[in-house]
Amino acid sequence: MSALLAALRISRRGIGRARARSALIIVMIGLPVLAITAVLTFGATEEIRPEERLTMDLGSADAKLTDARSTQPIRQDEAGRIWRQKERDRPPRSRADMQALIGQGSRIIPMNQSFGEFWAGDGYAIAAVREVDLRDPMAGGMFPLVRGHYPQAADEVVVVASMKAAVGETLRYSRDDVPKRVVGKVVRQPLSDGNTIIGLPGSMIPATATSVPLSVPGADRFWLVDAPGPVTWNETLRLNRAGVAVESRAVLEDPPPAEMMPQPAGGQIFTSFRGMTILTVVLGVILVVIEVVLLAGPAFAVGLRRRRGELALISAQGGSARHLKLVVLADGLTLGLAAAVLGAALGIGVARGIVSYIGIWPAGALGPFEVPFGRIALVAALAVFSGLAAAAVPAVQAARVDVVAALAGRRAEPRNRAGWPLLGLVLLVAGVGAMAFGVRSSSAVMFFGGVLGLLGMVMVAPMLVRLVGGLAGGLPLPLRLAARDAARNRGRTAPAVVAVLAAAAAFSAVAVEVASDARLAEKHYRALYPIGTTAIYGADVTEESWRKIRPIVGKTLPGVPLLEAYHPVDAKGVTVNFHPRDGRVGCRSCMTWTGPLGELPAGGPGLLRLLLGRTDLAAEAALAEGKAVLFDPGTVSDGRVRLDVWSQTTDKVKPRVVTVPAVAVTVRGPSLVTGVMPVGAITKAGLAPRLSHLIVDPAVAVLTPQQHQRLSGPVRAVTSKVAVQTERGTISNRDDRNDNVMWIMAAFASVVALGGTFAAAGLAAADARPDLDTLSAVGARPGTRRLVAAGQAVFVAGLGVPLGLLAGLVPGLAMAGQRALERDAVQGVGLNGVLYGKVGLVLSVPWPALLAVGVGLPLAAALIAMTFAGTRVTPVRRTG
Repeated sequence: MSALLAALRISRRGIGRARARSALIIVMIGLPVLAITAVLTFGATEEIRPEERLTMDLGSADAKLTDARSTQPIRQDEAGRIWRQKERDRPPRSRADMQALIGQGSRIIPMNQSFGEFWAGDGYAIAAVREVDLRDPMAGGMFPLVRGHYPQAADEVVVVASMKAAVGETLRYSRDDVPKRVVGKVVRQPLSDGNTIIGLPGSMIPATATSVPLSVPGADRFWLVDAPGPVTWNETLRLNRAGVAVESRAVLEDPPPAEMMPQPAGGQIFTSFRGMTILTVVLGVILVVIEVVLLAGPAFAVGLRRRRGELALISAQGGSARHLKLVVLADGLTLGLAAAVLGAALGIGVARGIVSYIGIWPAGALGPFEVPFGRIALVAALAVFSGLAAAAVPAVQAARVDVVAALAGRRAEPRNRAGWPLLGLVLLVAGVGAMAFGVRSSSAVMFFGGVLGLLGMVMVAPMLVRLVGGLAGGLPLPLRLAARDAARNRGRTAPAVVAVLAAAAAFSAVAVEVASDARLAEKHYRALYPIGTTAIYGADVTEESWRKIRPIVGKTLPGVPLLEAYHPVDAKGVTVNFHPRDGRVGCRSCMTWTGPLGELPAGGPGLLRLLLGRTDLAAEAALAEGKAVLFDPGTVSDGRVRLDVWSQTTDKVKPRVVTVPAVAVTVRGPSLVTGVMPVGAITKAGLAPRLSHLIVDPAVAVLTPQQHQRLSGPVRAVTSKVAVQTERGTISNRDDRNDNVMWIMAAFASVVALGGTFAAAGLAAADARPDLDTLSAVGARPGTRRLVAAGQAVFVAGLGVPLGLLAGLVPGLAMAGQRALERDAVQGVGLNGVLYGKVGLVLSVPWPALLAVGVGLPLAAALIAMTFAGTRVTPVRRTG
């Protein structure tokens, strides 16, 4: 029998005799495998590839065409996504044009999509709107019926089954309350909007009289094609040259070779980004492996101590150091393999349960159940490697076993390696330096610094445990026993302390980064209006809508005057922009902060006083005389300002230059606008003024949140093109995702910290059972044993958690600094050409959260350890 087979056989028998410890190791290694496998499987199921979306996107059609409205050739990927085209400089093609382009023998039908509103009972709700004749065979399978039938007339629609509208009910569609009768319910497509309404082409999305260009912003127009043969990649390239993108069933089912696919621009940047991402993932995997080794390593160390006699017998019978190493490594291989298999199987089962609960399309919101066996195999291999790595240090120790001491039953005193603490300190300093350097370079460098720092802590931890254990002389007896036992068994205690420290540091780093990012966002916030201003605004609001809105404002805010702001429109009603041709020179990496008022709003003296921030009688008089008031003196020359006038139409941009009488006033710091125009200047430029704002001056009234709510609802009910905003000077609607990240990281840190603490405490309790039995034999009460167990848990958690929280401040500061530098790299410019000051480093430490974790976790560990501590005395036979 070979040495490896003999080692595996000895390992199997040893695992059977120490079932509790073996199960603990399997859990430590298998839990990450279970979690990662479940995430990978669910992610693969949730990610619907283009070939899996064929029925959802194409129905039974052979292809779907998208008119890019470009006179130049376009480039696309195999799924029909356009990644290179020039301006949309051509009107959309008609159905006859598309039919001629695709060729005779093919049949096409239109399919349009956009967004609309419907009355939901307590207000208008947003819905995705589709226009397609679902009765046509080409649309077969796209939206399977749940009940009812497909629309047969323009006033009929079907809705997804999740919407509350019942079959036979009349739906009030759009703000005009157009009646649409619900005649059926269909299955909702995965990853689509919750509310979806489907009608016949031309029945819901407004179009021009010729039914060619869609007039709704954001509306998309497609054509489904039934071709006599497959739409090949060569046919796709031909249509690309005509400015048409193609999603072809034949291409997705049989993609062309990579050399035939056009490569997108910026390939080097993409490759560099991909390489950096891979490096970051690799470093993250290394951190996970180290954490698993730290958690499972103490169990192998205790197992080695329990088997010293057995290993000594093997050595006495002629076993070499290599044989002893093989026996311990066989434990890691066997337990790692068992953990990998069980973790992967349970992870797939958990993912399957979640997918079954959510549902697979067409019955649910997920794609076909898919198990990424290749990636799961890598995770399993990583688990086996983790088991071997966790057993590596005990294996080296086994090769150095003192045969005489082991056979006599004497404990070997742990030896300190003089050079390890010093090397650990060097790695800690190098890790901190790498994280500091990563602030200006990349996240991968910061991850690398974290790996170095964690390795440094592994080397320093035994000395730290010994020093802390030596300070326990003044503690009560149970706690003193626990501390000295932890210091005496540093090989078991130190890895657990480092594992807990790493989990707490991860939470602390994320907490500091999230809190700093929120604070940084507040510092970088750019107000759209002067602080306290309430604006009712909309660029495309009709005069009739404004007439309805004014009484609503008057009823909510009686006696409060309203300031008016206008913007110019051309004869077609398209917004026109004025931009001063001359002015201060900014910087190339600057970004101009604009708002709903635009660059040069038109209004009266009240608007000027509001935006200027003070009363300037001379400027107000000039505005009343028909002169523009500019906040940037460099834009005014000889009492006049030259303005570039341009508008974005369905054709091309057609700029022209107009000259307007003007005066300049000095504004300190960045301004919200470049100046204020007189309304008459718009008319003189051959344009028409359109009301865009009704403004409540904060000097007159500042709305409370309750007043804002009472005003916003009725105003929004008039038209969806109007909005109400009160400028508070901060981000009013804070995203709760940051708080969710904090809670998730706190839960993760708690699970890992408590798991590592209980593993170490459990191993310590099992290791110290003879000593505890001796205490009971000399009269110690059960409470003493509970206090010893609590002390063992407090030693690990009380040392690891606070140190981890403090250590996590370093990477947290580094990540916050990197984010601050990224934001300051793009300098903000006010509309009068003045730069916003750089915010610089912003660090916010959530001390209450850190304090709660730092105190709460050790106390929770102590209470749980006391509750579940074993108090039964097992008499042992002592020899010697």
